[in-house]
Amino acid sequence: MLKIPKSPHISLPHLDLSAPKPMQLSPVADDDDELTQAVSTDPVDHDDNWELTDRPDEAELDAFWTNVEKDIRKDPSWFTFDN
Repeated sequence: MLKIPKSPHISLPHLDLSAPKPMQLSPVADDDDELTQAVSTDPVDHDDNWELTDRPDEAELDAFWTNVEKDIRKDPSWFTFDN
């Protein structure tokens, strides 16, 4: 039978919590990759032309989702229970 002593000796590392040092992050290296270039050359106001309407354009939504369904059905691993 396994016997566990009543007062096991566990040694914990000493933690100095009196004066924690602030976290310092290393500077980010500029990779000058395609994403960085696209973000820096993208106009700031190109996505600010949203217009909310009371009713969405149902024909446009239907056409969009029909194209999505057609695209998904082209996937060879797609399975449907319709058949």
